[in-house]
Amino acid sequence: MNGADLLSNGQPVTLNVMLHARDSRAARQHQALECYRLPLISFSLVTPGAVKNSPVWQRVAEYARREIAAVCQQMEWVSVWEAHTDALSGPEWMAAVCAPAKALKRQLALLEQQHPLGRLWDIDVIDSDGRSLSRRELGLPARQCLICQQDAHVCARGRAHSLDLLLDEIARRIDSYERERSDGTAYAS
Repeated sequence: MNGADLLSNGQPVTLNVMLHARDSRAARQHQALECYRLPLISFSLVTPGAVKNSPVWQRVAEYARREIAAVCQQMEWVSVWEAHTDALSGPEWMAAVCAPAKALKRQLALLEQQHPLGRLWDIDVIDSDGRSLSRRELGLPARQCLICQQDAHVCARGRAHSLDLLLDEIARRIDSYERERSDGTAYAS
């Protein structure tokens, strides 16, 4: 699979679609926090380029959901509510979880860091007061660029790497992970 494959099976989205998706996600988060008053996991994908949803991206999102559920099960944290959205803006998933928010963020940041596809996942944790927990406040390093070892935000802001290079790297990671899964050697949490 190359980067072009990620683009070939999806519909490009506009900035307005992405802004609407962000507003809708914030409304769902607010509603879940009001209803459950528990820490909230809010998951989306890191999807550079205009195509945010495709069969490939849906598989990557499902891998993440399974791994997040496995972490919660291992830590004996119970999800009392879950919601999945599959829009042009990309697959999203949320869950209200009976867990200490900081411990939840720490475990999920570790998952992002250690899983072969973790860099493609954006796993936010929002505490029961509605405050999004940052990696920095927990003393964790910033996320690294997909291409180099620099801070991902610095590379993204400066457009340090071409879209083709980013998509090729993403495709390489997905292909490698799926090959390992089919060989029975995939990451186990």
